[in-house]
Amino acid sequence: MSALQPGRRCPGAFRGAAVTALLCVAAVACQNEAERSMRVGDRLMAVGETDRAIAEYKLAERQRSGDAEIRLRIGHAYASRGDVDEALEYYRPLAEEKPELRHQIAADLIALSMAARERGAAENMSRSLQPLLDWGLGYVPTDLLLSLARHYGRDGDYPRSLGLYLAVLADEDEGREPSVLYEVGRAYEELGGCERALPYFGRYVEEAARGAPERDAARWHYGNCLFVSADEERAAGRPSAALGKLDEMVSLGVPRTLLDDAHFMRGEMLLSLGNTESALGAYQRVLDLNPSRTGAIVRRAEERIRQIRFGFEDE
Repeated sequence: MSALQPGRRCPGAFRGAAVTALLCVAAVACQNEAERSMRVGDRLMAVGETDRAIAEYKLAERQRSGDAEIRLRIGHAYASRGDVDEALEYYRPLAEEKPELRHQIAADLIALSMAARERGAAENMSRSLQPLLDWGLGYVPTDLLLSLARHYGRDGDYPRSLGLYLAVLADEDEGREPSVLYEVGRAYEELGGCERALPYFGRYVEEAARGAPERDAARWHYGNCLFVSADEERAAGRPSAALGKLDEMVSLGVPRTLLDDAHFMRGEMLLSLGNTESALGAYQRVLDLNPSRTGAIVRRAEERIRQIRFGFEDE
């Protein structure tokens, strides 16, 4: 192979330099085209031409694949149009790649969820807020947390509903609706936690104005949970605790269908504590509530009264 003569270029090197130059020119052209499409898209968004803006942004995305700034614009355009799934398609991965953009993305998703709530589209509201819940409850305004808790409650998803309700209460907002207390109580009750529900029902009954739409229902559920909890105390061998809850339920006067059972259980607890006179009065209340003197609970009360009066201890 002959040596390269002085002053002559290597043909391969020349071709490589030419290719590199062409690639650079092409890259700059792509960059310029992407910038142009972004600017056009921004102008279209400013005048409400969202569909055309999205087309321009997607053209820019083809020129600069994976560019966060362009993807953010596309997500925003879809959110502005009310397209939840399309917005999330861009926003979810972008927020994972660049957590510093989460607050900016959250603002769009909050606006999207509020618009969905106003339209009565609870499922869209829920889907819009799900990424924010994944990032932390602090991203979601309290009023939207409450709307989402109610949505889950209506769907019977009480575990998710309860967590959000408790977050609303933890916010210590002086403007909190008293009904939130009732709704927390109901969630606990549905999950089998009547003991935990009691303070929420009790506070709601105290705070709610007479005539409030849920007050009568709250009183009923409060009385029901008092009875259920009292029975749990009885089964656990805590007659004094059971008696206190039964006394409160009887004073409340609801549920009426459980009052005779409540008086009978009061009699049993008083009897176990050695207070036979008060027990006698409790059993008599069972009879008073059933003037026709029919039913199993009546026969049991009559038997207890006979035992107390005529030799319970000799049985």
